[in-house]
Amino acid sequence: MDAVKDVLASGKICVIDIEPYALESVRTAELRAHVIFIKPPTVEQMKCTRMNSHIITSDYTSQPFKDEDFQEIEDAGRNMEQHYCQFFDHVIVNDGLQAACVQLLTAVRRAQDEPQWVPAAWIRPTDQS
Repeated sequence: MDAVKDVLASGKICVIDIEPYALESVRTAELRAHVIFIKPPTVEQMKCTRMNSHIITSDYTSQPFKDEDFQEIEDAGRNMEQHYCQFFDHVIVNDGLQAACVQLLTAVRRAQDEPQWVPAAWIRPTDQS
């Protein structure tokens, strides 16, 4: 967290890849995170776009994707969206690298330039009576 605070204090944007269970810890008044979820495409789309790609296994070997790998990716994305969507400010479907990158840059620029909704408690302290 100190590294993130240092980047923010320098006036820069900090882009981090975090596990879903950590989302709540960055959604604070201090960090004011803008959470963008990169959602996997459908199994059919992954089969088309990742036909010649390889997956790095837990023992660091490279092997072609199998149908069950694509299904596991889609299921994991659906699970994350179902359990953590309340933390997402924006969702991008990664159905093409170039298009997803453009959408990501657009979302980041929009988060910088446009007013964003934040909980009232982040702006004004609540009475602790």
